[in-house]
Amino acid sequence: MAAQITLDDVKPLIAELGFTVPDAVLQLLIEQVSAASSCMDGAGYSESLQKLLLIYAAARLAALSGARKIASQSAPSGASRSFTYDSAGTDYLYTQILDWDKNGCLSGLPLSGAKVGLFMVVGGS
Repeated sequence: MAAQITLDDVKPLIAELGFTVPDAVLQLLIEQVSAASSCMDGAGYSESLQKLLLIYAAARLAALSGARKIASQSAPSGASRSFTYDSAGTDYLYTQILDWDKNGCLSGLPLSGAKVGLFMVVGGS
């Protein structure tokens, strides 16, 4: 049976990783990863493995999509918070997804986060 995940399944992992993502965005990401359930089911993945992969994929996508992570915090009222916007801390999730998703059911999702940029400086005189 194809596994399904909910906000309640994903939010604890997101919180544990220190990220915050609006529920509306997280729900849309869950819908995207859940599309792979039928592939995983057809490939014979156990329901628990399907669920784990879906949760990991949703968390990884959330981190890659601009989720903010608290980088530092102070208080006794010089209140201050700083955030970082990167996927640091979720690379291991991606590695586990690759290891466990033997049939590549999640391969259509942008989970790698690896983008190559080009920076050119052109000078003229």
